[in-house]
Amino acid sequence: MAQSAPTEKTVERVFKNIKVLNGMPQSQLYPTMRFMAASLGFQCGSCHVIKNGFVDASVDDKPEKRTARDMIRMVLDINKNFAEGNPTVSCYTCHRGQRTPQGVPVLPLTVPSPGSPSGSSASPTSPDSKRQLPSAADVLNKYLVAIGGKAATDRITNCVVKGTTTTAIGQVVAYEAEQVTPDKGHEAFALPDATGRPCAGDSRCEYARVINGRQGWLKSGAGVQELAGEQLGDQKLSFLLFMILKLKDQYSSMRVSSQDKIDGRDVYVLSAIRFDNKRERLYFDVENGLLRRRISYMSTIVAAIPQQTDFEDYREVEDLKLPFMITVSSVDRGSLPITRKFAEIKVNVRVNQSKFDRP
Repeated sequence: MAQSAPTEKTVERVFKNIKVLNGMPQSQLYPTMRFMAASLGFQCGSCHVIKNGFVDASVDDKPEKRTARDMIRMVLDINKNFAEGNPTVSCYTCHRGQRTPQGVPVLPLTVPSPGSPSGSSASPTSPDSKRQLPSAADVLNKYLVAIGGKAATDRITNCVVKGTTTTAIGQVVAYEAEQVTPDKGHEAFALPDATGRPCAGDSRCEYARVINGRQGWLKSGAGVQELAGEQLGDQKLSFLLFMILKLKDQYSSMRVSSQDKIDGRDVYVLSAIRFDNKRERLYFDVENGLLRRRISYMSTIVAAIPQQTDFEDYREVEDLKLPFMITVSSVDRGSLPITRKFAEIKVNVRVNQSKFDRP
């Protein structure tokens, strides 16, 4: 019997004293808090009361928290009345990482250089030059050829990955993952102890992430958290096989919107909408056709929150070309980008199915 996906609770059913974010899925609350903190250059304690080293989020003692609620109401009102309900305007629109928004230009003003976008001629990389851009189908076909072709990708049923990952504070630890198509994934790593030594065997410092069909879990020292809703889909697409293979099957619509540069190399930018209605941008190398970057936008009631994944160090694996370094950057002022470096990727090998059981 097929497993049904768990229904995600809204924030007011899980947390206390929710006043303006009612109806938001539970999994969006902390990303939204981190987005607001980054937008204003704050930390949690700027608005929330800290007691015994922990945030007491339900307390309204600080005036900054009451001001934040007023600002959220303002943003919701602007987007409702002027942006058709879309999260077009956010905290970052005005604050740009500063507590007080800057309301006037900084002098002296920069003088536009000849040939800048303010000139009369269109830039060859501007969206107005679409006649010079290939179609989304052309870009995806070139990408499929670049990674090995349809026959090679269709042969892949699983992979086992070993290497290292960084943590949110920059520690480098051993990492391993197993993935089985079409919808099973497991990854694990252990944080070092206070002396910097591996802490294997202690469940308090062991972390795991499991996707098994329409269910998923995160395991940490705090226990096991069930994944649901949009969070479940996002976690699945963070696994190597699922994030770069069969891209066509992940989207309801795709179009080439512009041309840009990453590390000095030209890339085509595809604006795409997933089947779960999540918006993404994908960046493909113009010369070799490989996927260089994928930006996903979590659409909340107060902002579209980006998460960026960069793919580097492509190598040959069983007629496939796969990235051996993946870096994930999030809107979190307290965390560094997470970089996974793979020492070994094996495909179509025996995988222990118990790996995908609930931790």
